[in-house]
Amino acid sequence: MEKKMAVKLDGTKATVKAAEEKVVAKAEGVKAAVKEAVAEKKESGVAIAKAVTDEKKADAQKAKETAKKAKTTKSTKTAKKVVKEELKPEVFIQYQGKEAIVADAIEKAKAEFVANGHRVSSIKSLQVYLKPEEYAAYYVINQKFAGRVDLF
Repeated sequence: MEKKMAVKLDGTKATVKAAEEKVVAKAEGVKAAVKEAVAEKKESGVAIAKAVTDEKKADAQKAKETAKKAKTTKSTKTAKKVVKEELKPEVFIQYQGKEAIVADAIEKAKAEFVANGHRVSSIKSLQVYLKPEEYAAYYVINQKFAGRVDLF
């Protein structure tokens, strides 16, 4: 009986060893397949990364061109605004030793218009008539409302 068991044990050992060899062979095959897949993924990843990089470079170039155009446009607009600001003269009126600024007369006319219950935003047109001999500035707003403010 001991012989039978010894033979059986030897047979089992051989079977286990053969199974181990099969598993090792399969594992090596899987390992090789994984290496190939990783290599393929790497190559495709490099190609994708290159494509993405190329797209980003193109986008960056477009952004630079757009910024350059915007900067040029902004510079032109800024230059136009500077010219507009320089064209606002400050006008004084002098009469018998007294002096008034026309812009102040305009502001007084607007303030009186608002004091009468109107909104400044409703002013579409404003005419001011200066009469220094009467010390007055007469105004007409929107061709409807007229009034008088002190000039000096």
